[in-house]
Amino acid sequence: MMLLCLRVLLLGVQWKDGLLRFSFWSLNGGLMAMCVLSLLPVGLMQTLASVDHGYWYARSSEFMQTPLMQNLRWMRVPGDTIFFLSAVALVLFVAGLKTGQPFKKM
Repeated sequence: MMLLCLRVLLLGVQWKDGLLRFSFWSLNGGLMAMCVLSLLPVGLMQTLASVDHGYWYARSSEFMQTPLMQNLRWMRVPGDTIFFLSAVALVLFVAGLKTGQPFKKM
């Protein structure tokens, strides 16, 4: 929505879309990495633990502090890092709109 509004505000100008392309793909890649490497495995393990032992056990520190669960939580860091870099690229692009950097010369 933000990009649509910026596009309407700057009519007749073509953007250099390299940063936007990087931002789009790395936002999606970072979110996918977070989900696949950490959130999905932790959620599935908590679901199995709650079915076998009860919800109280799946949320307890005894279960959450096991080495496997701690490793899975740390596996979220690569996806977070990719997501952060894509957000920085998007901010740089929008900041560059003010200076005229992301425009193609016509």
